[in-house]
Amino acid sequence: IDHYPHQFSGGMRQRVVIALALAAQPKLLIADEPTTALDVSIQAQIISLLKKLCRDHGTAVMLVTHDMGVIAETADRVAVMYAGRIAEIGPVADVIHRPQHPYTVGLMGSIPTFGHETERLTQINGSMPRLTAIPSGCAFHPRCVHAFNRCPRERPGLLPAGTSMAACWLHDKTGGRVAA
Repeated sequence: IDHYPHQFSGGMRQRVVIALALAAQPKLLIADEPTTALDVSIQAQIISLLKKLCRDHGTAVMLVTHDMGVIAETADRVAVMYAGRIAEIGPVADVIHRPQHPYTVGLMGSIPTFGHETERLTQINGSMPRLTAIPSGCAFHPRCVHAFNRCPRERPGLLPAGTSMAACWLHDKTGGRVAA
């Protein structure tokens, strides 16, 4: 090739990195923010490339991203993480439309949707803990509107919650859904 990396567009550089990763024919490709800083048309091309990779080569893709649109378009299952821990895991459509963990409820409520101009977006009070000072028990409990006495004392494991699994004591206590 007669070009230097700085002469390629962001999308072209991303394709080169994906091609390099695929040269070894991996069973698992970990893609960390593969569409960040790319325009929408290039994002769509990268997403299409990742889907084709899965379909044609049987490669599993672990997609690390904060972009729920990319997740909805690309993934079959999603794990929502808070403070380095899985808060909820399940089928993408279920986690997006029927979130079970209070953090996921707040996260989904903070995403604007078309046709709902009068609805207020959700704000999660407080701020993320430093990873060197994660609270005891449920890491989300200082910010959770549903927190009760067990939350700061014991860290919940993933509990069945609808079609998902949620790390929330509300599901152990009631077996019910977190109100949105």
